[in-house]
Amino acid sequence: MQDDVQSTQDRLRISQCGFFSVIGSDLTERLLKTRTVRCYEKGALISQRDEPSNHILFMQSGAVKVLTYLLDGREFVVDTLMPGSIFGEIDVLRRTKPLFQVHALTSCEIWSLDGKLIRDAVETDPSLCASLLYYVVRRVTELEDRLINLAKLSVSSRLANTLLRLSAGETQYGTGEASYGPECMTRTINLSQHELASMLPASREKVNRCLREWERSRIVDLAPGAITITNPRALHAYAVC
Repeated sequence: MQDDVQSTQDRLRISQCGFFSVIGSDLTERLLKTRTVRCYEKGALISQRDEPSNHILFMQSGAVKVLTYLLDGREFVVDTLMPGSIFGEIDVLRRTKPLFQVHALTSCEIWSLDGKLIRDAVETDPSLCASLLYYVVRRVTELEDRLINLAKLSVSSRLANTLLRLSAGETQYGTGEASYGPECMTRTINLSQHELASMLPASREKVNRCLREWERSRIVDLAPGAITITNPRALHAYAVC
């Protein structure tokens, strides 16, 4: 029974992934047959910047952060990825070295897929080539929009958005804890304030100040290495400010 449930979860994640929709069901099935299952502990380096790779990586469980480093040495987190996300595909298609590093935010399982299969298919299928070109342009545009929005939002708004996004991903896929009370749902995110600060980006002091204020307002509950959202509705109000 558990194998059937896992298979259903796999199919759901695959069906919701835009990349697999673009390449079609036949090529997706061939690509998935090349998979190598890799498991990483929290903090592990998954993908190194400037190291060429022929593999496309598909998130099965856990969470990862995609990052680069600022001139002063601080981490700048470009994106956080949850189960059902895919990464590395653009570098495979462009045959370029990755611009970002990828680290495990939690323990995670990732499928490594043979990107050469996609490159070979592109060379013989003009329609697929055009579809993937539009896909790459859309992904790059989404990244640009995300970075622009980061610059516009206040620290409190960025922090609220990040917490809600992480808690939604963790609760949906079972990597966090969820409990339902009479009025709202509480969710625990197992991350340090330093890790959260690098995701915004913002100083740890500013993140701590926001969290302490929200704790006094009973929006979150703080513990070493963990943040529990006790009032998601109130936190959402900060996210849309």
